[in-house]
Amino acid sequence: MINIIRTGLDASNKEISTISHNLANGSTIGFKKSSAEFTDIYSQQVELRDNIDVGLGTRFVGAQRNHQQGSFIQTDGSLDLAINGNGFFPAQAADGTINYTRDGSLSMDNEGNIISSKGDKILSDNGTPLKIPFQVKNEKDEIETLAEVKIEENGAINTLYSNGSTALIGNVGLAIFANETGLKEVGMNQYRPTPMSGAARIGRAGETNFGRIQSGALEASNTDATAEMTKMIKAQQAFSGSSRMLQAEADITKRLMG
Repeated sequence: MINIIRTGLDASNKEISTISHNLANGSTIGFKKSSAEFTDIYSQQVELRDNIDVGLGTRFVGAQRNHQQGSFIQTDGSLDLAINGNGFFPAQAADGTINYTRDGSLSMDNEGNIISSKGDKILSDNGTPLKIPFQVKNEKDEIETLAEVKIEENGAINTLYSNGSTALIGNVGLAIFANETGLKEVGMNQYRPTPMSGAARIGRAGETNFGRIQSGALEASNTDATAEMTKMIKAQQAFSGSSRMLQAEADITKRLMG
């Protein structure tokens, strides 16, 4: 009996940990909440009577991520991007590793590369890093300085320079997966493909099955703090109840053995 009660304690503890992680990231851009998944454990032995499953407690299966889209926060920043629909921004780390994120709080480094909040280079729809020149020469061989960056719904990056010159830099790439819940979380709100998720399919915003890009906005976490707090209270009550049952069982066992 003690072992069965311990599985309940472990399950409650795992659920509390999952909920705490959701609440801690309630203000993290592009964060996706998770829910703890459990399964019942049954004895494989038939005891005394046939066709009776003997319950042996519960087992934590894993944290199931929910990729439901979060609400948009209007920022009016030219490099703040939200994905309306399916897709992730592909971001290349310094070692060449490509991760995927919904966090569209982008910026430019001192070389003009468009980078993620982690500092990784954002890739175009053809897999190359996106780079915006700070200065260009016009037809009169005059140097013009970058004045404005505008990103369209399809990810096209248009630039305007000080004397009126314009340029199309490229398109922000998007990646979609056959099973996004199968992606592996690698920290800082970034993911990597696994055999369960399938390989990344790269394309442009607005193409079939790809979402559209909304410039000047960021996607908020999809965590509902009120709902998570309600779950936390239930999980804490379950943990407390299991603790009392374990103490009572230990006391009974001690008296029987005394």
